[in-house]
Amino acid sequence: MPQRTSPAPDPAAVLAGSFRVDPAAIPNLRKVFTTALVKLDRQIEMAVSDVRIRPWAGDPVSEQAAADFNEHAYGGGGSALDSLQAYQRQLKGALDALTQVEQQYHQVEHDNTKLINGQGGC
Repeated sequence: MPQRTSPAPDPAAVLAGSFRVDPAAIPNLRKVFTTALVKLDRQIEMAVSDVRIRPWAGDPVSEQAAADFNEHAYGGGGSALDSLQAYQRQLKGALDALTQVEQQYHQVEHDNTKLINGQGGC
C-alpha cells in the first residue's frame, strides 16, 4: 500500500506567517534548507560560468541555435537562470524566516525560564 504524505503547505501561508513548525524541528529544517541552498548556489555559479554556448559550426544554423539557447538560459525574465535565482531568493527567505522563528522561540524560552525561576524564589 502506498504511503500517504501530507500535502505541501501553501507558500502564501508560509510567507504570511500562518504556517506552524514544531520548534524542535527547526534545526533540522534549517540544515535541509542550507544544504539545498549550497547546492543551488553551486549550480547557479556553474550556469553563469560554464553553460553559455558558442556557435559550434560557425554557420548560420549553429549561430541561431546558440543564440536561442543562450537567450532561453540567460535572457532575463523567464529565463532558466532567472528562475533559478528566484528559487534561490525563496530558499534564502525561508531560511531567514526559520532563523528568526528559532531566535524568537529561544527568547521566549529564556524569558519563561527567568519568570519561573523568579517566581520560585518568592
